[in-house]
Amino acid sequence: MGRLTNVGVGVMVLACASHAGAQQPATGDAEAKRSTELLGGMASPVFIDAHSDLRYRIKGMEAYGDGHHRDAFNYFRLASRYADKTSQALVGVMYWTGDGVARDRPLGYAWMELAASRGYTELQRQLRIYWSQLNDEERAKAMVLRGTLDADYGDDVGARRLTLEIGTSRSQVTGSHLGWVGNGYATYGDNTVEDLSKFDKALHMNTAEYLQVKDLQWQMQMSGHVKVGDPEQVAPPPVNPTRPAA
Repeated sequence: MGRLTNVGVGVMVLACASHAGAQQPATGDAEAKRSTELLGGMASPVFIDAHSDLRYRIKGMEAYGDGHHRDAFNYFRLASRYADKTSQALVGVMYWTGDGVARDRPLGYAWMELAASRGYTELQRQLRIYWSQLNDEERAKAMVLRGTLDADYGDDVGARRLTLEIGTSRSQVTGSHLGWVGNGYATYGDNTVEDLSKFDKALHMNTAEYLQVKDLQWQMQMSGHVKVGDPEQVAPPPVNPTRPAA
């Protein structure tokens, strides 16, 4: 994972695990069944293609794994426009450590506070760690910077973008990466065929339910073994000027 700190590695592990398959939620039978179906549907390539938060996050994970940290940063920032808390946390970590972008600890704190806005315990704990390491001047700057993020990356505007995408995906599940959809199946460029019934319920979630399922997904993964610790002090790496296409 290169230069990511403990919390960054943890978040990246969660981002990867999100699409490795759905675990069984510890809830009532009916709710557990529905949650499992929804999580499984969210792993579908058709569903991912129709949701920019997941699509850009995955592109960021791939870029980071290939060593293109600047590209990964840009992809995570794009995913962050759709209220993706995993991506927002990774942007915060990368600003804090200077990984793929010029190091800026106050801005890293501001992004981590944005990521923690849905109450994820692990991110709130990391936020307190960051705050404890900022001096008074950096804290004042962080508070100002935090107020500048909501216009483009806040939960309300992100939810509105998701609502527009979700509405579009219900009527047209074909995207730039799909070849043809009809008769309940999707055909991809490599001639792979997918049964659309696998993600039909997930596709019909409204925005509020989708965000709730993403919260559940985070909780399920964090109930395992990923732990975060004190941020490491890392020297800023060289910045790759290459930027991904939006």
